[in-house]
Amino acid sequence: MQREKWSSRVGFVIAGIASAVGLGTIVRFSYLVGKNGGGTFLIPYFIAIAFFGIPLMILEFSIGKHFGSSVVPAFSNIRKRFKWAGLFIVFVSSMILSYYLVITGWVLAYFLQFLMSKPIPFSQFTGSYYPLLFFFITGGIAFSVIRAGVRHGIEKVSRLLVPLLFAVLFLLLASALTMSGTREGIKFYLIPDLSKLSEPSIWTEAFGQAFYSLGVGLGIMLTYGSYMHEETSKKGTSTFSEIEKNAALIALFDTIAAVLGGFVIFPIVFSYGLNPDSGLQLAFITLPLIFQKIGFGSLLGTVFFFLLFIAATSSAISLLEVPVATLIDYWDYGRKKATFLVSVCIMLIGIPSALSYTALKLELSGNYILDLYDLAFGTEGVIAAGLILSIVAGWYMGPDILIKEIWGSKSKQGLFSLIIKFFIPFVLSILLVIRFI
Repeated sequence: MQREKWSSRVGFVIAGIASAVGLGTIVRFSYLVGKNGGGTFLIPYFIAIAFFGIPLMILEFSIGKHFGSSVVPAFSNIRKRFKWAGLFIVFVSSMILSYYLVITGWVLAYFLQFLMSKPIPFSQFTGSYYPLLFFFITGGIAFSVIRAGVRHGIEKVSRLLVPLLFAVLFLLLASALTMSGTREGIKFYLIPDLSKLSEPSIWTEAFGQAFYSLGVGLGIMLTYGSYMHEETSKKGTSTFSEIEKNAALIALFDTIAAVLGGFVIFPIVFSYGLNPDSGLQLAFITLPLIFQKIGFGSLLGTVFFFLLFIAATSSAISLLEVPVATLIDYWDYGRKKATFLVSVCIMLIGIPSALSYTALKLELSGNYILDLYDLAFGTEGVIAAGLILSIVAGWYMGPDILIKEIWGSKSKQGLFSLIIKFFIPFVLSILLVIRFI
């Protein structure tokens, strides 16, 4: 069977942007900024994006492009014994998707509620079984797109969603910047408290968020890289290769979306005296109450949750492609059958998360299952996957192959080898150790 390909470089980059800009980019990013002292969080976050996120994305693109396959077969081709490493990455991405679709379902429900001007309290919504229903609906949407394939499914939908997402984001930005708390919100958002940089948690959460947002370490970019044409990755200019430029563009647009999301959320937070570090509670409890009290609140709420739904759906689609592509490439399943089997498994795995906040209150050690999944897989799991990726590729695949795939020469071998083989594994190892101390 001939492997599917992106229609063009533009289609590939747009699909990458759609994958990266998700709920984590807008809601989770702003929550972590609020939790970690405002502008202070931006410093380790930008460092993580520039010196770790982009190199790992380049690494994933080049591995996928070189082997022309998804995660498990690519790792098996490096060394057969590294099949487990590929399976671990697929497992982490699948577990993230299982609870991510639950939150996407919440977003869809609130979008429809505000559209009909009938929002209900979050406790009333989650106390019912509507979260389970909307979990299945959002899973069905992602299933439909992936089933249609790379060019006619993922790329086609991404070309629609990405421009729409940024248009809605700028619309919300224009509204938020007219609010009374704009100056105070922006001050909190941009001015760092440098004393907080000595706290280890701010670094682990910044790196976890950067990886989570960009989707590196989850096999998404490796899988997307395997659908590249030769001309999509050939050397572009004397300074930067096409793979480098593609990774930089995707990271740039993801970071722009995250920063703009903060400029939307923090003026609202400070205009109404809200807690900036209240996380999902801010999106699903506090802001809906505010939207109901202000003029044009129903319209603003509708647009806000529409933005979140676009972002969440585009990322869910890319997460689903990782295990589906693995079944297609490694076990020779057809796309339709692979999509169906993976979707059923994800739905079953995600049921405990979907029921976490309902009357059943599924908890473990006093924490909701959904929250535990987000901690275990959305932070530690993502960092661990990035560590495994850099070690396997840097030490066992060999930089020479990657360098040739990226630049077509060995001109940058020294710097690239240093980053992939030593710098990234060392720092990520330290972060994981700190996380578990």
